[in-house]
Amino acid sequence: MSVLPPQAAASADREIAVRISNVSRSFGPVKALEDVSFDITAGEVTALLGENGAGKSTLLKILAGLQPPSGGSISVFGEQIASYDPNTVLTRHSVAIVPQELSLLPDRTVAENILVGIEPGSRLFPAKRQMLETARRLLAELDLDIDPSVSVRGLDLAVQQLVVVARAVARGCRVLILDEPTAMLTPAEADRLFALMSRLKAAGTTMVYVSHRMPEVFALCDRLEVLRDGRHVGSWRRDEVTPDAAVAAMVGRELGHFAGRTENPTVRDAPAALVVDRLSGRRHTDVSFDVRPGEILGVAGLPDSGRVELLANIFGAESASGGSVIVHGEDYADRSPIASVGRRLGFLPGERRAQGILTTMSVAENVGVLTTRAYSRFGLISRRGFDKNAAELGRKLRVKTGSMSQPITSLSGGNQQKALLGRWLAVDPQVLMLDEPTRGVDVGAKVEIYEELFAISAKGVAIVCSSSDLPELLTVTDRIVVMCQGRVAGVLPTATATEESIMALATGVVPSAA
Repeated sequence: MSVLPPQAAASADREIAVRISNVSRSFGPVKALEDVSFDITAGEVTALLGENGAGKSTLLKILAGLQPPSGGSISVFGEQIASYDPNTVLTRHSVAIVPQELSLLPDRTVAENILVGIEPGSRLFPAKRQMLETARRLLAELDLDIDPSVSVRGLDLAVQQLVVVARAVARGCRVLILDEPTAMLTPAEADRLFALMSRLKAAGTTMVYVSHRMPEVFALCDRLEVLRDGRHVGSWRRDEVTPDAAVAAMVGRELGHFAGRTENPTVRDAPAALVVDRLSGRRHTDVSFDVRPGEILGVAGLPDSGRVELLANIFGAESASGGSVIVHGEDYADRSPIASVGRRLGFLPGERRAQGILTTMSVAENVGVLTTRAYSRFGLISRRGFDKNAAELGRKLRVKTGSMSQPITSLSGGNQQKALLGRWLAVDPQVLMLDEPTRGVDVGAKVEIYEELFAISAKGVAIVCSSSDLPELLTVTDRIVVMCQGRVAGVLPTATATEESIMALATGVVPSAA
């Protein structure tokens, strides 16, 4: 007998799975959602689009029962949600969410994670053999080649995400919400997720898909719903709208064609601002390259290529096992994050929440945290100067916030990212390294970040940009260092590079040129 839950097939008159009626949500004086209404059709994939701060995250939390609306109502298959808590919304209304930050028990097995709370036997004495068999059958029906007996901790992120989806299916999920599911996946990993989505759709599962990647949206989704500034501003079948029109609805303006990087001829003759010579450390060996003032150097590679660890090594956040780093002609041997700030060598990490933002502090404090010494006297900080400088950077980077004194956790992901970029601009860096600078950032904010990178490179700042987004690297860089299995596989001029030529080096199809 199938362990997949029975699904409601969409009727000829297109049954409504979720009806959102005049939903509002306020946080004090801030209106995150205002009078939002639209329907989600059963058995389809509906894209929920909008800039960071448009209200998508708030609506997803309400749909998943993580918070109640301030007004309005939501019905699932004709039954209104009366109690907004995740367990009730899942068990009574069959709505589940796969969040950006996965909630798994890392030291438990795949089977235990899939069936947690619904284990055969009892919680104190679960029937482990039966649990493994049930999980094995479910994974087989989902066509997922995952061993249910292995620990989740040893799985890569893409497989962990599939486990979360399987956990939702095991609970009879009929409406599945996927929040930026490919933000940290390689193209091959994303394809595996898309194949699973196709199987779930064929079984009748209704899905809500949130992504800033327009090619994904138009390949996967049947309908597009757009939020802007907390309001619902657009609803189309996929074939009724173009990507450019959808983006214009999201940002409230035509973005037009974004001009990519143009070569700065002064870069070629300038002495190097940063020289990395045969640097070795965790996951990388004998890496060498240089970056000149005003140049934007890209670093490409698969997740296990060592590119992220390389940047952390240069910054002094990880130990080196060999090689050297030279900053503006001076050997930089005793590296540490504090020393790097003193040398005006900045690093914006890709794990924004885990490694970037200071969650207990305000927007202003996050922007200005590296400048406290400049505004301190006798151990006391001059808040007037400190706050004024942070506010100026916030305005310059167009950080959308009601007040610079509000918690940074209240901002959208894109505005958090712009605030973190402001943190490094506050110390006037000579070399700035960025990992995944626009991960989880909407198209409007992405353009603003690109424009800022071009502006600071024009002032002579040397920039190193590591990214899994190949179109991004082809848009913003002058040269691209491609890494494969911890080594430099080649260095490509961006003007002649293609996604295919980068991937050929990154996957080892083309022999290393290093």
